[in-house]
Amino acid sequence: MSELPDHVFGPVPSRRLGKSLGINNIPAKVCSYSCIYCQLGRTIELSVRRRSFYDPEELVKEVREKLETYRGKLDYITFVPDGEPTLDENLGVEVKLLREITDIPIAILTNASLIFLEKVGEDLMDLDLVSLKVDAISKKTWVKINRPHPSLSLDEILKGIQSFSKEFS
Repeated sequence: MSELPDHVFGPVPSRRLGKSLGINNIPAKVCSYSCIYCQLGRTIELSVRRRSFYDPEELVKEVREKLETYRGKLDYITFVPDGEPTLDENLGVEVKLLREITDIPIAILTNASLIFLEKVGEDLMDLDLVSLKVDAISKKTWVKINRPHPSLSLDEILKGIQSFSKEFS
């Protein structure tokens, strides 16, 4: 596991989510895509392998410390890292630990690339808001814009989104 950087940032104003406390649960530029428009530049590690990046207890401790010092209203705690948040195999554990320390709704912003994986779907079920991003439904355009990991299939992702949306409420 990597050394723990500042995982928690904000709160930041969000048009969609109001006042949101951000959680960066993935090292910078570790992603399943290398989008042409990414504000971080090219992805350093193009990956679809879920793994542990940081200690979930330490991450949640940092959130708790931020919540103890912040006196304003928060609308969401949001997983919005500098990479793809569902690559974190501890995502479900982190959400459960967050539920133990706060009643603030928990959200995630994801590129949806791993939504077809059963465990990813299970992890996302415990969130209050799941924002799945899809830039294109044409394979040619998807590849051009998102520059995905070679093992990914747009059809599989779209089917995964459809399946997830039937279960998530």
